[in-house]
Parts: sequence; structure tokens; C-alpha cells
Amino acid sequence: MKILVTAGPTREPIDAVRVLSNRSSGLMGVAVAAEAAQRGHETTLLLGRGATHRPDASIHCRPFDTAAELADLLRTCFPQADMLIMAAAVADFIPEPTDRGAKMSRHDGPCTLTLHPAPDLVADVAAGKRSDQTIIGFALEPAADLPERAAAKLAQKGLDAIVANPLEAMESTQISGMFISADGQIVYAPTDLPKNKFAIWLLNQAEQFCSP
Repeated sequence: MKILVTAGPTREPIDAVRVLSNRSSGLMGVAVAAEAAQRGHETTLLLGRGATHRPDASIHCRPFDTAAELADLLRTCFPQADMLIMAAAVADFIPEPTDRGAKMSRHDGPCTLTLHPAPDLVADVAAGKRSDQTIIGFALEPAADLPERAAAKLAQKGLDAIVANPLEAMESTQISGMFISADGQIVYAPTDLPKNKFAIWLLNQAEQFCSP
């Protein structure tokens, strides 16, 4: 298959030197891309520049900073893909545009940031996907109601499946997640898998999900 993977955080500029971002390391998405390439899939990785993990040089990688840049890459790359695995941690909010060529100073006193909801990139992509394409999203939610919240996101965004992870997965090297398909089936991963082992488990689920 031709597999498109997104990974890492978006970074939205506040001024010339500051950004609004999140704690995503990119480890999960990079591990998924590496496993997909290892299996012989034609793999493209869209990776946030703020990610602390980097892929092997053999993986075709295209960088992004902002949600808008990632959206442009998705528009370019997704039409050629059979599967999108959307592991990137995309901003939920974007700062209102300011003079980004300048640097705010603490000596100017308190400042207020106005945040606007960011576009839902994976939902936008899903709205235009072909019947021969598969989109697998990610949900990071509190462990107590993880399956319910993830299933609701899957339906709202029009995805084929979603990988649900507890909040503790952020910045962790281990993960206890589940694979939820649009028909309501839930497959639980073994608990506390290292993320490279979870990537193997996830690709197994994705390949089975797409098999005739």
C-alpha cells in the first residue's frame, strides 16, 4: 500500500520567537512510519518540526510547522495514498494574527492572547476521501471514558477507524491503547507496550482492517 503518516506537534506563531504548541514528541508516528516502511509499504511521513524524534533517512519525510502547512501537505499527498494514519497532534486553537515580525516584551506589561478554534484537518480530509481510501485517526482522552470519547470522535470526523490512547501516552515511551473501527468493533492492545511494539500491533490491525 501507499501509506501516509503524520506525526509530531504543530507550532502556531505568537510573535517572531514564540509559538503555541503541545508536548507531542512524534515518537508514535515515527515508529508507525518506520514499521510501515519495514513491511514494504510505500511510506511518506509528514513530521512536525517540533518533534524530538526523527525517522531513518530511508523514509520519505516532509516537514511542517503550522496546522495550515500540514493541511497543504495533506491536500497534496493524500490523493495518492491508500491509507492515512493521522498520528500528528494538531493544534485545537490558533492565536489571532499579530505582528509576527516583532517580539513582545515583558516590559510592555501583561498581554492577552485571543485563540480561535483550528480547522479539523482529519475531518476535512475524510469529507473528500475516495471509497478505496482508508483514514485512521488518533484520539488522546482521559482513560476513564476513553472508548466512548474516541468512538464519538470517529463518528463526528467520518473516519474508518481510530486509535484511542490515554492522556498518559503523551511524552511516554509506553502506551496502552485500542483500535476502534467504524462498525463499533474494539480491539485492545496489550498493556504498556513500548511505542515501537505498539506500532507493530497497530500496523497489524490496519492491514487486517483493509484486507478483503
